[in-house]
Amino acid sequence: MTDTRTIMPPRDLALVLCVILAWGSNFTAMKMVLDELPPLLFVGLRFFILVPLIVFFPRPASWRAIIAIGLLVNTGQFAFLFMAMRADVTAGLASLILQSQAPLTIILAALFYGERVSWPQVTGIALACMGLAGFGIAGGGNVTIVGLALVLCGALSWALGNMVFRRLPGVNMAALFIWASLIPPLPMLGLSWAIEGPAPFATIAAMSLQGWAGVVYVAVISTIIGYSIWGSLLSRHPAALVTPFALGIPLVGILTAGLILGETLGTLEAVSGVVILAGIALTVLGPRLLQRYS
Repeated sequence: MTDTRTIMPPRDLALVLCVILAWGSNFTAMKMVLDELPPLLFVGLRFFILVPLIVFFPRPASWRAIIAIGLLVNTGQFAFLFMAMRADVTAGLASLILQSQAPLTIILAALFYGERVSWPQVTGIALACMGLAGFGIAGGGNVTIVGLALVLCGALSWALGNMVFRRLPGVNMAALFIWASLIPPLPMLGLSWAIEGPAPFATIAAMSLQGWAGVVYVAVISTIIGYSIWGSLLSRHPAALVTPFALGIPLVGILTAGLILGETLGTLEAVSGVVILAGIALTVLGPRLLQRYS
């Protein structure tokens, strides 16, 4: 009999592809909003509009976990990412470089939890580092050294958040992100007022319909719908079957940014991107393939 746990039915395959499209195109929407809003204010507004939704979701975890996710993922990841995307990195490359969170998560799990790192993962991490070095050499085109460093800080924040997720098996991801939305708005508003200018409310009031559409897309489609579907898929299928599909996110991100924003890649950037993607793929899929064929 066929092991259905290794096969995703067409309905679920369509759902996972919808998530990849939503999360990949999310970076183009972010870039469009950042043409109208400064990054810290954008972080605060993105999560502020989600706060009222907590009435529809029971608190999914302890306050300690909610605060940790709110600080590391909702605040740290997106503050660094938006600052990078404002002027120092294109949407397509941001979607790719941010996926460095995968090898960073493996390194942190080895350091914090003593998890064993297999040789395919070591090779994949080395490849990803080589690709990042390529972006450093090519700095000044679609990504500057500052932009690269900021996105990597965002990836590290996400990876640290993953260490918290590992202690929350079975948690409702959408509910957790919505409750963690309580954390960013006030600190980000205060920092925006101090750093980005003294009139954040006037800036928000002057936003165009396209800007508001981008904020809603990033907040609702990416966070609520995206994580709800992703969480439901993980509840029905092994993580090893679902998570490799995330490798499609940067591909969609680069293609969407090219089609809508007209972004293009230089030769060295394209090669570096392929090396990073290969490294991430080996990091994510390597242990599974090693177990299957050993």
